[in-house]
Parts: sequence; C-alpha cells; structure tokens
Amino acid sequence: MIRITSLLALLGALFVSAQASAQNNTAMEIGTGVDYSTGRYGAASDTSVISVPLELKFQFDRIRLQASIPYLRVQGPGSFVGGIIVPGSSGNSTHSGLGDVNLGATWMINQDTPSLPAFELGAIVKVPTASSGLGTGKADYTAVLNTYHSFNPQFMLFGSVGYQWLSDFGTVNLENGVVASAGMNFKPSQTTSIGFAANYHQEYFKGLGDQFTVSPYALWNFASNWRLVGYGTAGFTTASPKWGAGMRLVFFE
Repeated sequence: MIRITSLLALLGALFVSAQASAQNNTAMEIGTGVDYSTGRYGAASDTSVISVPLELKFQFDRIRLQASIPYLRVQGPGSFVGGIIVPGSSGNSTHSGLGDVNLGATWMINQDTPSLPAFELGAIVKVPTASSGLGTGKADYTAVLNTYHSFNPQFMLFGSVGYQWLSDFGTVNLENGVVASAGMNFKPSQTTSIGFAANYHQEYFKGLGDQFTVSPYALWNFASNWRLVGYGTAGFTTASPKWGAGMRLVFFE
C-alpha cells in the first residue's frame, strides 16, 4: 500500500504542479477513493487491506504541501504498520478504524524544460494517529527526490527515489531502506492519460525480502475541475501484495 500511495501522490503532484504553472502559481486538489490489496507476506494465509483515504494537496509556486488520512479495514494474520504488512503467525483477526496521518512537503528545485527534467526534493512524516492494531504508535520518516520530463505533449517519463526510516514496535524490528518508483505517462487526448509504474521497497522485515510491484493506471478529466483515476497492481515477491486495485475521485482548481 505504501508504494501505491506514493505512486498516486507522485501522479497527483505532476498534475497539481502543472495546474499551478498555468494558473498564477497556485493550485489545490482534494480527493478520496478506495484501495484494496491482498497478499500472503510469508504467512500461512492472506492479509487483505481496504483503505478509504482523504487526500489534500496545495501548490504555492515551488512549494507543495500535502496530507492524507485513511479509514482502514485489515483482515488476516498480518499487521498493518503504516503502509506495509508485517507477517503474523497467529490466527486471522480484523481491525478497522482511522489510520496514520501522512504529512508531506516538497520543494521544486527546477521546472521541466526542453533541455532539463524537473526535480523535486521532499519529506514525508507519518504521524502515529492510527487506531489500535493499525499502526506502530510511532512516527516514520521518508526523504524523496522526484523527477519527471515531458518529451512532447503526449509522452512523459517520471520517477522517484527515497529513503525511509521505520520505527520498531513491540518485539518487531523494522528495517530502514530505499523506496523507488519509475514509470511513463501517455496522453491520447487532452482529457485522458494512461501509463504504468514499477515500484520498489527494500526489505523492511528480516527474511521477507524486497517488495516489487507493477501498477498500470488511467486518468480521465471527465468534467471541469474533476478527475477520475483508476489503477491495478501486481506483486512479484513474497513481500508484495499478490494483487490490488483502487480508484480516486479528485476535485482540482
């Protein structure tokens, strides 16, 4: 889920940044939707996660501020700890309630030009607000560098690389590590975009291995100031969800 969230945040950042460039250097997005993922994560049975987030983004010239908070329902032996699953050996259980708040700030180092891609430097803090059984009760931190470049009005490459510091909880030791995404976006028309991203998360729980997923997506500006985003995801390692899907309804101006 953490890489899906990061992918959607990066896509949203590209569009809110473009909107800000076109309209007096300020822009805003507010969105909600639903995410679903399921995977075994080294346990005896699957852990499934349903997330209904509320997401806000504000762009002020070169500065972007963003916040998100999900309502979660987690079912299975695994523990959901701030966007990742820690495998469990006990029987299935179900937890639901508010998740951790994620707060982010990004500074645009330079805008995308014909000769140089855009670069952004950002930081994300996970605030431990989650209900019992849905978080570690401690803060996590991520530093990230985003980049994107439009080769023409229809085709764009984008990516991000960062480092995440995860807090241990109880008897569980979590590993800090690299997170990254890379993908492409194609605009067949002024109101639609399609693309995909490959997502990576370095091993966060000893013995589970690295996480790697691929996520195709589609965006549709179906009305003035309204956007619909849909995506799927497929995992290829033990630490990855087997599959997932989700959508966002976004109001922007």
